[in-house]
Amino acid sequence: MTTLSRSHAERGKFYSAHDAWFAALRGESPVIRWKADEELDALYDAVALWRRPVEGRATHDAALLFDLEEPSEPSQPWFLRVRFNGTRPKGRTPFFEGADEALLIALGQAGMLFPPLTRAEIYPHGFGCMLPPDEAHVFLNTAAPLLEAAGYGVSLPAWWSHREQTVTLEVDAMPHADADASPQALEEKVALSWTVALDGQPISREELEALLESDSPLVFFRGRWIQIDVRQLQEALRVTQPKRAESQSALEVVQLALGTASRGGLEVSEVRGGGWLAPFLNRLRGEQTFELLPQPAAFCGELRPYQVRGFSWLAFLRTWGFGGCLADDMGLGKTIQTLAFLLHEKERGERRPVLLVAPMSVLGNWLRESRRFAPSLRVMLHHGAQRCRGNAFVRETKGADIVLTSYHLLYRDYSDLRKVNWSGIVLDEAQNIKNPDTRQAQAARALQADYRVALTGTPIENHVGDLWSLMDFLNPGLLGGRTAFRETFFRPIHSGTDPGARTRLRRITSPFLLRRLKTDKQIIADLPEKREGTVICTLTREQAHLYEEVLEQFRRDAADAEGIARRGLILGVLTRLKQVCNHPAHYLGEPQAMARPSGKLQRLEEMLEEIFARGESALVFTQYAEMGVLLQQRLCETFGRDMPFLHGGVPRKTRDNMVRAFQEGVEPRAFVLSLKAGGIGLNLTRASHVFHYDRWWNPAVENQATDRAFRIGQTRDVMVHKFLCGGTLEERIDDMIAHKSALAAEIVTSGEQFLTELSDAELDQVLRLSETVIADVEVGE
Repeated sequence: MTTLSRSHAERGKFYSAHDAWFAALRGESPVIRWKADEELDALYDAVALWRRPVEGRATHDAALLFDLEEPSEPSQPWFLRVRFNGTRPKGRTPFFEGADEALLIALGQAGMLFPPLTRAEIYPHGFGCMLPPDEAHVFLNTAAPLLEAAGYGVSLPAWWSHREQTVTLEVDAMPHADADASPQALEEKVALSWTVALDGQPISREELEALLESDSPLVFFRGRWIQIDVRQLQEALRVTQPKRAESQSALEVVQLALGTASRGGLEVSEVRGGGWLAPFLNRLRGEQTFELLPQPAAFCGELRPYQVRGFSWLAFLRTWGFGGCLADDMGLGKTIQTLAFLLHEKERGERRPVLLVAPMSVLGNWLRESRRFAPSLRVMLHHGAQRCRGNAFVRETKGADIVLTSYHLLYRDYSDLRKVNWSGIVLDEAQNIKNPDTRQAQAARALQADYRVALTGTPIENHVGDLWSLMDFLNPGLLGGRTAFRETFFRPIHSGTDPGARTRLRRITSPFLLRRLKTDKQIIADLPEKREGTVICTLTREQAHLYEEVLEQFRRDAADAEGIARRGLILGVLTRLKQVCNHPAHYLGEPQAMARPSGKLQRLEEMLEEIFARGESALVFTQYAEMGVLLQQRLCETFGRDMPFLHGGVPRKTRDNMVRAFQEGVEPRAFVLSLKAGGIGLNLTRASHVFHYDRWWNPAVENQATDRAFRIGQTRDVMVHKFLCGGTLEERIDDMIAHKSALAAEIVTSGEQFLTELSDAELDQVLRLSETVIADVEVGE
């Protein structure tokens, strides 16, 4: 092949027809202009001969198969057998029986992909070539995939998995014989003894050194062939070099056991402790039950067995200086488990106050629950314009066991809060610090205390990135810095490129995260069932007209939009289309239009009529405050009774009165709530039906709202009704909600943001209206 200079190529001057053809392949024009016809004929024949094996493999009823056979002894070579494989001869036959010219040419071309094939000859046991281990390794890793891509058949040993054997370290840690189990013991040195493991099987130092003597990564080990990572084995040999005395602190051993530390870049797969360290590590990793504490004498009520385990777990972590996240399902009593833990701390002699931070909407709930279950705890509410500031605040805290405040004041009053010597910090609804850049998250991490506790039913609300901020509050540095966390865990889990990343993250975080589910009958056997169903509603003709009108306007506006402008338009049209689906009055902003029909509203009123007739009550959630007002007014008119509406603008005292009136009322009724204001911290077990009038498209948020009714204290089955309009974006995104629920512990985008990343075609498929679902007559006619 002649190499063309750039100047010749640019001028179109070539030395041969072959050069002109080669340039045409690389250029824009596929036409070859050459005066000598005989040269073009020769080029055509050469190309045809070159292409014949490839074309033959596509149409021929026979093909080449390369079969790599491993030797049974390390001193013997590997054998790459060349077979004639196809339907014409029966089974696999020796290569030269039935081979034609095209197959012989194909063998020559295969030799260009794997040069040792040029040595192929006839042996007593077949046609092929002998390979030393280093060439066999090249065939397995490089040549075999190339040959398969070129259309050849390839057969490899069954054990081959395209990866090296995993090299890990195991360590035995032995404290001093006279060391006792105590938090102080974590700072003491323990003796270490290292072992190397290959795919989980310990190997001796002699075996390790023998493996490294091989000239190839393909080695014969314990009666079988394996592929090794020479660099990792060399590092393992260096790390485990015998020393007269090697030791680390017990806390560093704990870090090794959790997987937050490595040795020489190698994973420590197993940590075996001796003395007091053995039971401690087993309890921390959940392999052995920690001590279950007696219910505190000052606790008013009776804790369930799983609740005893919950507060005992918090006490176990606190004793050893670790923070814990109690992530029980909504309604399992995280509040009373925390109060029991704080009573236990007081029984142990703790006199300093605890800072308890909660959303403003649940401060009243903490006051009520503490008076009910732990009346001996002195609770100070730090809230409102008349709250204490400066030195007066510090003095007041000395007479309190719990100082209760909101996330808003956590950063606004940080300068006062940091002056107090807190025994602990408890964050309720701790998903409020999932964004580490917010001022409240920064303030929470900056405050000093002996221990930290997080309470949340959704430790991962949107994606695994939420977990970093939570764990960095509880145990600073546990998951490393944010940048390292993104590279080590978030991106591999998000992209699916490292299946082991999820397992490693769970191994690190599971000792500090306790989660039980209401649906687990081993946890609680007497909680009623929760049944969920989707209610498909039909658009009226007016709603369909408004829907198409909004969609057409969006298509015009978004035709040339890009980047942030496009995302803003998408979020805007999503809101308007959902408003149309709710009710024309919601979209038009005309309350008087509520008299006009709406598929959702009529279905809601029909179902509420049946529910009220059975003497039952319901919760109705909407994400829009405007729709909540419209629903409240309409339902009051329709049923002739008070229907409260709880939203973010309701003062705390009014909110508490509304909740108490609903819980203690006699007459069946509906309680309308905005999803955000009413979705957390409220106990509304009087309701046995929950309606999601419109969708937030975040399973965690919707489940939180549902759990206002489905929680301990509920004596009836709870029915959850999720409304959506058929044939609209609501029905199509319902499938996405199901997908997000399956991935809630991984990577899902909050709210509606994920839709802004769809292509124009994908977005149109989601938003378009199916005319078949429009009512033939107006709803209600």
